[in-house]
Amino acid sequence: MAKRLPKIITQPEFEQLFSAVERLEKYSKSPRLKKNLKAYRVAMLLGFEAGMRISEIVGYQDRVPALTKENVEVASIRIISGKGKKDRIVPRPKRLNEVAVSMLPLKIKRRTFQHFFTNLGRKVLGKEITVHTLRHGFCTHLINQGRPLHEVQMLAGHARLDTTGLYLHCNPKEAIEKAREVF
Repeated sequence: MAKRLPKIITQPEFEQLFSAVERLEKYSKSPRLKKNLKAYRVAMLLGFEAGMRISEIVGYQDRVPALTKENVEVASIRIISGKGKKDRIVPRPKRLNEVAVSMLPLKIKRRTFQHFFTNLGRKVLGKEITVHTLRHGFCTHLINQGRPLHEVQMLAGHARLDTTGLYLHCNPKEAIEKAREVF
């Protein structure tokens, strides 16, 4: 059975989404909403710039613990994967400052965040996206920046290289141009 190509967002699209949440936070009158929006921005950074799954960020039932500040290092984050309970190291986003780290573990509900993010994607980008789309964007962005496939596989925590290989097809423009140069 053929796998479908993942939906992705680009770096500029991520920045549009991130800025939209910053604006909502800035103009919100509700302290509770402001707090949630700040947590959503942290979760978005972890999804797009560290390639983390939503379960690795906020936890999932008793099976996957939420990310805590003890797992955040100067340049990396140690996580327990939602798949197979394997430890994995991912890059710490440069924008994940000490204020953001002090908020861990994030006190947000998975479904509420997912619903918010899907609606944000519709309103800001006119796209049907999910929180997992951030992770797809992370992998695609790394591959488009020339990172070797095996490095992306390691950072994403994929057991199989062919899973990571799907991201090669998300933006085939460069591959097509290179192939045309050969002939």
